[in-house]
Amino acid sequence: MTKYNAALSKVSDDINAAQNMVAELSEKISTVSSEMEEFNQSVIDLKLKLTAMHARLENSDSSLKRLREFHQDGQTRLEQLSREITLKKQKEEASSQAVTDHEEKLAQMYGTIERLDGAIDLSEADYQQIDDRLQKSDSKISELKTKQEKELEKFRMLELERSQLKLKRENIANRLEERYQSSYEELKDSSRENEAAHEITAEMAIEQMEADLTHSKEKIAKIVDVNLGAIKEYEQLKDRFEFLETQRDDLLKAIDDLQKVIKKINKITQQKFSETFDKINEKLTEVFPRLFDGGEAKLVLVEPDKPLESGVELMIHPPGKKLTRLSLLSGGEKALSAIAFIFSIFLIKPASFCLLDEIDAPLDDANVFRFNDLLQIIGENSQIIVITHNKRTMEFADMLFGITMEQRGISKVVSVNFLKKDEAA
Repeated sequence: MTKYNAALSKVSDDINAAQNMVAELSEKISTVSSEMEEFNQSVIDLKLKLTAMHARLENSDSSLKRLREFHQDGQTRLEQLSREITLKKQKEEASSQAVTDHEEKLAQMYGTIERLDGAIDLSEADYQQIDDRLQKSDSKISELKTKQEKELEKFRMLELERSQLKLKRENIANRLEERYQSSYEELKDSSRENEAAHEITAEMAIEQMEADLTHSKEKIAKIVDVNLGAIKEYEQLKDRFEFLETQRDDLLKAIDDLQKVIKKINKITQQKFSETFDKINEKLTEVFPRLFDGGEAKLVLVEPDKPLESGVELMIHPPGKKLTRLSLLSGGEKALSAIAFIFSIFLIKPASFCLLDEIDAPLDDANVFRFNDLLQIIGENSQIIVITHNKRTMEFADMLFGITMEQRGISKVVSVNFLKKDEAA
């Protein structure tokens, strides 16, 4: 027992020593791991700085290239202007010589004109005498033509009256024959035989007799049967009229109320639109310089006096370029401007989730870096899901889900978590 106890004590001491050694080694491993993580973070930061420096270098190179092109264009334009000035000086000298020649010719022409004026003055007197005789003859001819036209007009009027009277006589004769089944001549003969009727009608004209006859027919036509149900029909129509009048008043009141509601809605809509429009412009001043590394952008109403009916134009001012419309930019600049506009709207009222489908496809490496830098800021308040094939965008992700097809028709999901241990905890 003593021997075993001594051996057990020794083994216990060895175990304690091994445990102490393991604890020291674990502490050293933890220290080395933390140092490795710091080194890895430093490497990532240096890579990001290197990417940013490369982006700035590319922007500087492009700016230098544009400035050289502007300088070359300026020199070309200066040479062109020098040539144009030389040509214009030559044209000016030729024009001066031509002016001198034309002045000499003009002096000669003035002399010719004076001689012609003298000849015209001599001919003017003869022309005036002939013109006076012609005017007198024309006035006589005009008077004769006027008299002739008046006589012809009178003749035509008489012919027209004669035709009208003949037509009236035929119509009256036809109506008498239809009514009394006798011709006009027979009635005329019978009226001569009846002296009393002759005395009455002798003093009346045909038109007056026709008027009396028409008036008598109208009186006969107005004598109709009495409608005994008119009072009851009037009461029914009166009730119907009052009902329709009430309905009309209700409709007019409803239209008035609807107009008031429409005006109120338009007022509130215009106010909300103006507030949102100003907020988007405010966010554009923050988001656009981050994506373009400078510059500015703003929304402009096409018709400021009619905000609810006006179109909206996105005006872009990239760094190193002049202010222009979105439609005049290149493909990458259009995509980056659209991203700035969308994120400006999103940041006004961020949602819990943001899903982006290959939004970085038209962007180059420098723009992708700035785009992902903006995504990290937005990701502080929203969870962002990005579908992408860009490796630079994948570097900024906290978690990757890859879709692969090892066998035809069978897709497989592979996930990678980039979160640190303290963040995962």
